[in-house]
Amino acid sequence: MAAAAREGMKRDLKGLKVGLVKELGGEGFQPGVEARFHEAVAALESMGAEVVEVSCPHFKYALGAYYIIMPSEVSSNLARYDGMRYGLRVMPPADVAQTAANMMSYTREAGFGDEVKRRIILGTYALSAGYYDAWYGSAQKVRTLIIQDFEQAFGQADVLVSPTSPSTAFRFGEKMDDPLAMYMNDIATIPANLAGVPAMSIPAGLSDDGLPVGFQFIAPQQRDEVMYKPAAALEAALEEAWGGPIWQSLKTPWLDGLNK
Repeated sequence: MAAAAREGMKRDLKGLKVGLVKELGGEGFQPGVEARFHEAVAALESMGAEVVEVSCPHFKYALGAYYIIMPSEVSSNLARYDGMRYGLRVMPPADVAQTAANMMSYTREAGFGDEVKRRIILGTYALSAGYYDAWYGSAQKVRTLIIQDFEQAFGQADVLVSPTSPSTAFRFGEKMDDPLAMYMNDIATIPANLAGVPAMSIPAGLSDDGLPVGFQFIAPQQRDEVMYKPAAALEAALEEAWGGPIWQSLKTPWLDGLNK
């Protein structure tokens, strides 16, 4: 079979139903991100895919649920990090009692950054007596609703798609003083994490600010292979339109040597 014919078969998406998640777009998403996303969706349609809109109404609660469940797991897991059995060990100063408790305190103070400490505190609070059912228990119920949203959506489409992030990358350390704004960038990827379904992101072009945009595919649970063909077809079609990989268009000094 000729190479051109094989390539045409790889890009034939007839019979594939692609679901646009209604809740993962619109207000709060950078215009350049949405523009590249819809261009990529149009490329999928041009290869024969049928595009339908699906609604996942409980996705709007995913961010809140995730940032209760995840810090709770962080708090539980990192309770084992005490400086005694493995990893960093920081002893108290000479004028402080040389106790195991003090050694743990100094080790954890030195070994964890601000964000890790913030998550440990949030998780410990969510798991504490009197708050467990109100916070962690409620978040797990939301997680169940999100799993049900996915099940209904996959009854209408083979794969789901959305922008990977509502905006392009922010500068290193830019949002450290505003953790909520930083967490909001996870809004499109968190539902898949909560539900335990496979997802992948491919480059979709550059936004108006010259930074890369991601395009997310989501497949049913344990059906990773469903998203491989449309992702590969879209990536090939976009790279053909760009004349090569997207990083070749980036004007970033540390990328200068990649093409040599």
